[in-house]
Amino acid sequence: MTKTEIRKRLKELLEKLDDLKADFEDLKNDVDCASGDIEAYEGRNELTQQQEERQEWLDDLSWMLDDIIDLDTSELEDKAEGC
Repeated sequence: MTKTEIRKRLKELLEKLDDLKADFEDLKNDVDCASGDIEAYEGRNELTQQQEERQEWLDDLSWMLDDIIDLDTSELEDKAEGC
């Protein structure tokens, strides 16, 4: 494998990381919408226990996705440029 091939492959992989981050952002938006869409059933003032548990799970997932989205890949990009 030549240096040029390696550099090209590194660049492609870093671009895939950017695409993945965008996909994670889309998923997070969908998760946030799903959590926000949970409403008490008609005739009730409060969520059921199952609805509360689902909403809590979705909110926890949203926080986890924030962590993934916020990962700093600049160090990888810097190292790849130095190759």
